[in-house]
Amino acid sequence: MAGNAEAARIDAMRFREVMGHYPTGVTAITGIGEDGEALAMVVGTFTSVSLDPPLVAFLPTRTSFIFDKLRTARSLAVNILAHDQEALCRRLARPVPDKLKDESWQLSAGGAPVLDGVVASIDCTLDSVLDGGDHHIALCTVQDLRVHRAAAPLVFFQGGYGGFAPRSFMVPADKELASAVSRAQVLRAGIEQLAAELGGDVTLYTRVENDAVSVVSAAGPQHDFVAPLGVRYPLIPPLGDAFVAWSTEEDQEAWIGRAYGASDEDRAMYRRRLAEARERGWSLSLDAPGRRESLEDAVVEYGQGTPLPARQRELSQRIVASSRYYNIDKLDPETKYDVAAITAPILDAGGHTQLVLRLYYPPAQATGAQVQAWGERMRAFGEQAAQLLAT
Repeated sequence: MAGNAEAARIDAMRFREVMGHYPTGVTAITGIGEDGEALAMVVGTFTSVSLDPPLVAFLPTRTSFIFDKLRTARSLAVNILAHDQEALCRRLARPVPDKLKDESWQLSAGGAPVLDGVVASIDCTLDSVLDGGDHHIALCTVQDLRVHRAAAPLVFFQGGYGGFAPRSFMVPADKELASAVSRAQVLRAGIEQLAAELGGDVTLYTRVENDAVSVVSAAGPQHDFVAPLGVRYPLIPPLGDAFVAWSTEEDQEAWIGRAYGASDEDRAMYRRRLAEARERGWSLSLDAPGRRESLEDAVVEYGQGTPLPARQRELSQRIVASSRYYNIDKLDPETKYDVAAITAPILDAGGHTQLVLRLYYPPAQATGAQVQAWGERMRAFGEQAAQLLAT
């Protein structure tokens, strides 16, 4: 009993924090209830138990009404979700009825839903339900199992979703970056001339998954620092609108969805900025006291390596908090502004962004008319660069 008393003194938040350092796979448990409804619940507590006999288990909460209905199913399927099924996972995690109504799935041999695109599925029958404190321990007998596609699984770690990426999985991204660096060299002389003309740092970025990565950089006459090759910043709003403004609506909404903790007002501003970027061909952010500490320090830390999910959320919140520097009314030609950055896309033949050009910290106290001229010059360079890359 002393052990139970000691366990009771463990702080719940501390328990979650420590356990959050252990990654888990993500599965969807599915079945057809006795009323005929196709059921699904997301669990991160699935585990293999025994080879002989073949047993697996998962641990639903005692308050799960979905599990109460799943207990009436003739068979269950454990769907091992893939790294690119985070959106599906989040849909299935919502406490709403008839979750599978708009999802694609097929019945397994045992009669349970197998979701399209999963890594693997395990057909099983519920053997027994054991006590596990504030959870049940659902012990299941395996009837059949199969791999559906060779893909990395979805992983849950420190409150965030991600994918398992062994070093060999990194090669495609490295090849993509190398290709962008090679293509960008034909623009180097023009970028150096542009930096001298506009008086600020000019850097060319490519997109690698959800990061912007520098491939060419040139310093303006008042600057002595050139961003090295491979420096990255996350495409988290308000950063990266020039990469997504010309992309699909799905990609734009995914970008907005990465704004952890953003308000409805912030999200409306992000959509407005995307529309404005498409209309005029460039985007603007302003400098102000506190910007460099609240935003740029977070971006620098992010670029120094892949932070753990908990720290990544903290950095994301700091980036999202900088949205006020991007909420800009129409420029007044006579008013003076301190510009932090102007970005312009280089579009491919399909009209989508392939590279982004960024002018960083041009001369301070520029009139609105001057800022407008800088933006137009960046847009024009982007159009010329697109033609040059197409030849």
